[in-house]
Amino acid sequence: MSLLEGGRREPGRAMMRQFAERLAAAPGNTPRPAGPDGALYLGLAAHQFWDERDYVRARDCAAAGAGAALAEHAPPEWWALTFLAARCQLKLGDFEGCVMQASLLARHPLALQQLSLRARAKALLATAHQGRGHLSEAVRQAEAAVAAAQKAPAGNDGLLEAYQALAAALTESGRLAQAWEICRVFLVPLLDTVPDSQLAGKGFWTVGNVAFRRGDRVAGLRFHQQAASLLSPRLDLGLWASFNKASASMRLSSGLHDDQTLICIEHAETALAVVGGSVTDALDLLHSRGRWQHLQGNHAEAVRLLSAAYAERAVLAPQTAAEVALQLGLSLASLGRSCAAAARLEESEALFRKAGAADRSGHAKALAASLSQGCQG
Repeated sequence: MSLLEGGRREPGRAMMRQFAERLAAAPGNTPRPAGPDGALYLGLAAHQFWDERDYVRARDCAAAGAGAALAEHAPPEWWALTFLAARCQLKLGDFEGCVMQASLLARHPLALQQLSLRARAKALLATAHQGRGHLSEAVRQAEAAVAAAQKAPAGNDGLLEAYQALAAALTESGRLAQAWEICRVFLVPLLDTVPDSQLAGKGFWTVGNVAFRRGDRVAGLRFHQQAASLLSPRLDLGLWASFNKASASMRLSSGLHDDQTLICIEHAETALAVVGGSVTDALDLLHSRGRWQHLQGNHAEAVRLLSAAYAERAVLAPQTAAEVALQLGLSLASLGRSCAAAARLEESEALFRKAGAADRSGHAKALAASLSQGCQG
């Protein structure tokens, strides 16, 4: 058990069957099925697949387990496994499916009775809407998550998750002053009370993102360094990879193309090669490599890399696709290809506008207008 809990041993099917049998026969509990079609076994299998980052099988097992829990008259287990299935959908980029499941969970009688559950479902909804590029709805759902978490009698984890979702949604929407106020007044003080280093690390990561986006490079670096000191590749290599990928992106957005930025990109690439990254992860790293080359003055190479990411933009959220188009436009302009650059910047403006990111839409529009004049001339 110690090896399993420490992550140094993974349970096989026989061991999960044994765990399910022991749990089903626990004194004081209503007898329950322990076989491979029962909720106990399927729930254990779903969590194991989650730990292995096999999100397709985790989703399928969680959905099957939720169905079994419903048949076994175990609503709390149904809720937990449906929530896990929705989280898998988010990981797989199925934002529509995640929204449907999370909406169902948020209005379920259990969530109405236990506001901590409602807060978790609303925070998941906010993240899924953000992934769809529906930023105003993401903010609305994150605000509902905070409201529910503030009323819940549970600990700080749910409230921390809700504030992170709200800060992220506000930031993507361009409402940077509000996002920073949430971080300064609520999120940072909460982080000092969180004993879990991974949770605290994710919180400092969020605060650093907001600082970078509002142009405060010093604060962005400070909070990301705090996050880096808490997020361990030994505890969660996938999370560590995601942080390095995001940190590289934020550093590049603020004009930083030093050795540490390149190290972040390389850490993310190496870790994702081990754990298996998604198509979106690969495109994000291609985008970062392109921006790195642009800042290094290698504009032709930047155009090559960014064009490859741009060709696959359909799988990205609108605001992310807009960032790729924006950077490609800037790199094309640096090569003197004004007409092509203006076209990419106009597309970037439209995508930002579609997502509800008014500040970035206006920035892209101004850049496109200046290049269009040169192109016409």
